[in-house]
Amino acid sequence: MSATEAGAPTTARRLDVPVALLLVVICAIWGGSSAAIKIANEGISPVFQAGLRSIASALLMILWCGYRGIRLFRLDDTWPLGLVIGILFTLEFALLYAGLAMTDVSRAVLYIYTSPFVTALGAHFLVPSERLTPLKWLGLLLAFSAVVLVFSSGLTVPRREQIIGDLLCLGMGITWGTENVIIKVSRLGRVEPERVLFYNLAISSVLLTGGAVLIGEPGIFNPSARVLLAFAYAFVLVSFASYLIFIWMLRRYQAAGLASFVFLSPIFGVVIATLLLGESLTPTLLAALALNAMGIVLVNGPRRGPRQSGRT
Repeated sequence: MSATEAGAPTTARRLDVPVALLLVVICAIWGGSSAAIKIANEGISPVFQAGLRSIASALLMILWCGYRGIRLFRLDDTWPLGLVIGILFTLEFALLYAGLAMTDVSRAVLYIYTSPFVTALGAHFLVPSERLTPLKWLGLLLAFSAVVLVFSSGLTVPRREQIIGDLLCLGMGITWGTENVIIKVSRLGRVEPERVLFYNLAISSVLLTGGAVLIGEPGIFNPSARVLLAFAYAFVLVSFASYLIFIWMLRRYQAAGLASFVFLSPIFGVVIATLLLGESLTPTLLAALALNAMGIVLVNGPRRGPRQSGRT
């Protein structure tokens, strides 16, 4: 789920209709990720599942990069930063998988997609060309209002577990945004995107599976067809295929146009959770979703001057 900015051309194309449609499909795939994790949690314990996903995705990445002739295994001056983002990536997915075991997907996606706002806020202070305009500050305010609205609605429900799950998913969004900022301002922004993603997958493979063993998780305890299909969706379509396609897009198309589609992911997430998991679509949730979508559109809107490319 982490972003990178490397590899974009200096002159990027505008989005055409086929690419825009493909981008909508990718956002739908990302939107379904949380529901897939929730379903897979029914038969694979959360942290262990996150570790297995990283292992499977890393193996696919090794095969793909071997086929394309991309050197993943190089010891250079980027490995300390690679270790840092790998640890953050590990924390992101530990928080996400544990949080989804406690709260509804339709709530979780709104917390997860606080990440673009954390990225924008960090870039405002660290990247001179990415200062927030008044409209972008309004976008941040709308996103904050969405989080307050959906979290306050949960306080009226006597489910302590749900509140903990909400906080874990919010922590995931903040951590994801922080990782994006580090990539944006560091030398990792000039490294091949495949290597940055591989840092995340390789390090989290070790830390998540090791952590699952240490805390005594049962691992795979109900390998039903439903559970295995959901798990395959998460690592084949989300962690591998959609990320590679998006990397390809980053290298050819304007990042501002790509980023403007991000608001679709939480919308798809809520719709998919409603259809597959039977979660209720309340007026409060719809209002929060609208605020979040408007905030993402405003924060990712065009700015004057050069814009760095990347997915948030």
